[in-house]
Formats: sequence, C-alpha cells, structure tokens
Amino acid sequence: MAVFDRLPVLSLRQMAMTKVAITVCLDPEILDFVKDYGCASFVFPSKETHLYLNAKCPVEENWMWKDIMVEKIKSKFSYLHRTRRNATETDDCEPKNNVLPFANWEELVEERISSFLLPQLLQHELLDVVRSVSIEIDKWIKDHTKDWRLSPVLARCVQYDFQWNLHGKIDRGRTARKLIFNEKLDIEDRYLFAILYSLVDKMANREQVPHEIVEKYLNIYENGWSTLIGNVEFEYISRHKCFINMSSDIKCVFLTSLLMEECAQYEDFIFYISHMRDEEKKRVFKSCFFYILLPLLDWPLQCEFLKAAEHLLPYFTESYFLLMLDLIIYERIMMRRKDFNYIDLLKGFWSLSPSSLKESIKTHSIYEPLMFIVNFPVGEMFPNQQLLEMYTCSDLRFTSCGAKYGLMRQKMPIDVIKCYSQSTFGTFPAITFIHLFIFDKDSKTKHDQSRVPVRRE
Repeated sequence: MAVFDRLPVLSLRQMAMTKVAITVCLDPEILDFVKDYGCASFVFPSKETHLYLNAKCPVEENWMWKDIMVEKIKSKFSYLHRTRRNATETDDCEPKNNVLPFANWEELVEERISSFLLPQLLQHELLDVVRSVSIEIDKWIKDHTKDWRLSPVLARCVQYDFQWNLHGKIDRGRTARKLIFNEKLDIEDRYLFAILYSLVDKMANREQVPHEIVEKYLNIYENGWSTLIGNVEFEYISRHKCFINMSSDIKCVFLTSLLMEECAQYEDFIFYISHMRDEEKKRVFKSCFFYILLPLLDWPLQCEFLKAAEHLLPYFTESYFLLMLDLIIYERIMMRRKDFNYIDLLKGFWSLSPSSLKESIKTHSIYEPLMFIVNFPVGEMFPNQQLLEMYTCSDLRFTSCGAKYGLMRQKMPIDVIKCYSQSTFGTFPAITFIHLFIFDKDSKTKHDQSRVPVRRE
C-alpha cells in the first residue's frame, strides 16, 4: 500500500507547466472572455465540439445556447436568500446569441502561451493544462457561490488571491486566510469566509465588522461553523487534528463519507489514509475504490493512476469498471485531451484488470471502441474522430472531481434534464454540481461577424 503513503513528487516540468497555466488563466483578456462566455468556453475542445454539434462553418453560423446549473446540496446559508436560483425550466435560462466560443478561447490561450517561447509540442499539451486549471477555478467559484452570491466582478477579483499547492489545486484554507484581508470584498463576504473556515479570530480589525452583520451570524459563530460528515461534525481547519484522535470506526466512517460526499482533495486523502492501519485502509478501499481513483484522472496526478489502480482493481464492481472505462474513453481520449497520454493509461488499466471484469463488458457497446484503442498501433496518430462517429449518447460530458459538465445539441424537456441530473447524482454521489449547456443553431439569422470580438494588444 506504499502508493498511498505519501504525495507524489511532481517533475520540474509539471510544476513549471502548472505555474505557466495559472499565469495564463489570470490574463485580463482571458478573464474578460470567460466572464462574458462562461465555463462552456474552456471545458470542451473546439474541434470535437464542432463535430458533435454539426457546426459546418462555426465562424459564420449563429448559435443560441443556454446553461443550467443543478446543485446537489442546498446552500448552508440558504436562509439568507443570497444564493443564485437553479433554473427549473430550460426557458428560465437567459439565452446567449453568438458564434460558438470554444475556438476563440483556445485562440486567446494559444496566443498567450506562444509568448513563453515553448516547443510546439509542449504548447499543445499546455493548452489542456490551462483547461484543467480553469476548471479548478470554476469549481472553487461554484462551491462558494452555493453559500453566498459572488458577483462576476468579485469572482474575478478573488482569483488573484488564490493560493495554489504544488499539485495545481487551490489550497482552500490558505486562500481563505488571504481573502479575509482582501478589502475589495465586502466586509460581510470576508466575515462569511472567516466563519466558514474558522478564521474569525484571524481577521484584521474584526471589531470593525458592523454590529448588524455580527448579529446576523451570531448563532453560527458562537456554535462554530462545522460540516456534518458521516454523522460527525468537524470544522474545516481542524479536520486533520481531530482525525488523528478518532477511534478506528469513526475514522473509517469519516473518510468514507468525505470521499463519497465531497470528493476530497487528494492531499487530504493521503493525510487521512497515512494515519490508518492496514485493516482500516481496506475498509475504505472496499467502499470508495472508485472515488479514490477518480481524482487521479485529473492533472497532474494521472501519473499515479496505474499504481493506484493496481491496488484498487480487486475491489471494483462491474458497473464501476464500466464507468471508469467510459470516463477514460469518452471524456479524455475521444475529446483529444493532451495533458496526459490517456491511450497508454487505458491500455495499462486494461492489462491490470482481472479477467472477470474484462469478460463482464464483452457484450456492452463500449467494448468495440475499447478494443479499437487497445489494439491501435503504437506511434501512429490516433483518429479520435472515429470514436465520435461511434458515440451515441445525447451529450458530451466531462467529469472532474466534484463536478460534471454536459453539453447537449438540442433543447431538452425539463423532465429529461431532471432525469439526467438524478441519474448523475445517483452514479456520482461525490458530485456537488452539474453544469449543462444546451446549444441550438439559429437557422433564421447569420451573425455578421466572423469571430467573437477579441481585443488585441
């Protein structure tokens, strides 16, 4: 079990690419573009999305699209009526009317990347690292707008205070410590951050917090703002300290619930699992094998995937084995993501898999594309377009730890949206939100511009 005893040490190349990607994401022009066009612009790659949408001439066609946010967990501060409303009907969403944004975001990012004078091959890889970092930022913003409304201006402002760890993830505790001193944030927002992260005592000039704000949150502050996980309450900052002193059963309940309800940060998982005995670890592996492996499909932890899979595959069920193959084939390889060699990862995962699991999917529709990839000659350019031609699902998807994004090419009845959401939350308990994008070509009009306006320096 040595694979889970310590955090992986990233190469200097990986650390440098993460740093460059963060710098690119904070470029003012890219921030403006994302503010205007949302996360749809960066989650899905342009070439594959255009093929899926049958966009024959994207620069001339006019498209309408709507996005729907579905949140699993009701806001902790919902009684304040400050959270954004989920759409209950697709018509509740404000439509956007423009050319497709995917290629324009990529164009902006590639322009910024080119200024670093990197080799061409590295530039292509870095584009998808920027995509991964953008998704990490989007998840942080969505996780916190469940608790209170961050305006687009403030959502952009706080990004400059994000504190990143070595693994390309936002360190939420350190970020909160930074944000409570950010005077561009409203004092009420800073106070809420301090409560959520148990940092009220660290606030500068906390005596200057208006009395009405203190009174408003007095009950939360006096009782301590904690999270209920596995029927055990813990303050965010004190989780690690409390975990060490827990009984064996409570440790297992806590970590199992954390993995299945929050999709824990991998560094937190490593801390917890390193403070457990072998029999305790096995209990967690048996319950959470899929949710331990899932974060290792995200940058930059993919290099740990096969080592972890070797330990966890004995616990896999047929349904979760099929689901993991689906995530690798249709959400990584088909979408031509270049932040890792997912074809080699799939081949390695298949070779490690028990024969019983291999036999279980031979009659499933995924078996044909799986064999196409596994048997594809090494060194040749993989034709991912053929996977798109085999693809029969109603949406493109991308799943990242704690989040799921879906892109549909036609208006869906609300009942279909609800079934889609219920099915997703049932399959992925650790997902806290689903963001759906519904695109439809406007056949009546043509846009008079060939591209989304992009300001040039």
